Amino acid sequence: METTNYAWPVTSVDKGDYEAFSSWFDEHQDMLSNNQIVIWGAGIRGTEFAMFFRRKKYSNIVFADSNSQKWGGCIDEFPIISPEEISDEEARKILISTENSADIEKQLEEKGYRKEEDFFVIKTFLYEKYLTEFQRKYDNRFLIMGDCEFSTIAINDSDYSTLSDMILEKVDRKQTKILAMHGMGLRAYYNIFMAQVASGMKPESLLVMVNLDTLTGMQHLLPRSQHAELIKMIYDITPDAPEEFKEYLQIVNERSKKIQVEFFTTQSGKEKATTEAKSKNYFRLNYLYRLNPEVEGLIYLDKILREALQMGIKVLPFIPPVNYELAQMLFGEKFRCRYDENIRKIQKIVQNRGWDLLDLSYSLTADMFAEPTTPDETANDIGRKRLTDIMTDRMQKM
Repeated sequence: METTNYAWPVTSVDKGDYEAFSSWFDEHQDMLSNNQIVIWGAGIRGTEFAMFFRRKKYSNIVFADSNSQKWGGCIDEFPIISPEEISDEEARKILISTENSADIEKQLEEKGYRKEEDFFVIKTFLYEKYLTEFQRKYDNRFLIMGDCEFSTIAINDSDYSTLSDMILEKVDRKQTKILAMHGMGLRAYYNIFMAQVASGMKPESLLVMVNLDTLTGMQHLLPRSQHAELIKMIYDITPDAPEEFKEYLQIVNERSKKIQVEFFTTQSGKEKATTEAKSKNYFRLNYLYRLNPEVEGLIYLDKILREALQMGIKVLPFIPPVNYELAQMLFGEKFRCRYDENIRKIQKIVQNRGWDLLDLSYSLTADMFAEPTTPDETANDIGRKRLTDIMTDRMQKM
């Protein structure tokens, strides 16, 4: 009987996550040498943690997950057990990989586990950093909003400067603010943008990412996309927060409680075939669907464009790069046909409001991505430098 591999195809990481993990690992050498680590959470971040451990030459790992469908499966070579099996071995310590760990921490403490002795949480303080940037006073020239492509790096990079680092180095930081968080979509951008304006920081120009994988009709519903805690933090510090923001806060709280359906494929046959199958599924799910112009993300893109127009703010929506060379190798001309059809639908919405769309889809070749043979959208350090040049050039022309 084949074992289902629930590992995500992780080829890049958030710079803050990697730095925080490395610090934690270095501080807990004695504990690690004497115990097996149970990574609680067999999802994206758990897969990242497993990759980090491998880089540190540590492999005494199992996974635990609350989702019973994953029990008996694995994350690559590491098995997934039920939470009840953790206590079967005494020499085990738990590392919680989920971002919203409060419920799991409470559950463990009720069973007698002690934080920082029996279980651990690696904090990257991403929300606090985001909030600091949200509140930072600047000259209100450029506001850039996007997702984790601004903060991720490829492990094999020679330059660990993120896209945000590179842009802020090339364009005066006093003039530019970058608000980026993984998994966020256009409804979040809209409400945060309006909160910036309500906080007295109306930008002259807004650059906003339009990422196709947030427009599938499903991605915006996933709990990991909600960032309910961050949205609440922003709401609480926004003077006279719009009523629509309050409604959105309630929505993300409800969405964050729903069971998450994750994409996975079964490992079988040769590794090359498995990687190809995963890549094909990823492209189909995130790029080759038929884009519905009435999807939530596009409705809020139009609202951003409309509100900005009324406030006299210049807007430059931009499409991030896609590994089109890999996609064309897997799908042939079918990829360009379907993908370009979706881009045209976005372009129509943008042009109807009198703006231009910066389409970066084909701006990077496969060797400029974190991993040329996977659909990971993250650019490597060479690709990030190219994107920085393109984006900052357009910013200067706005």
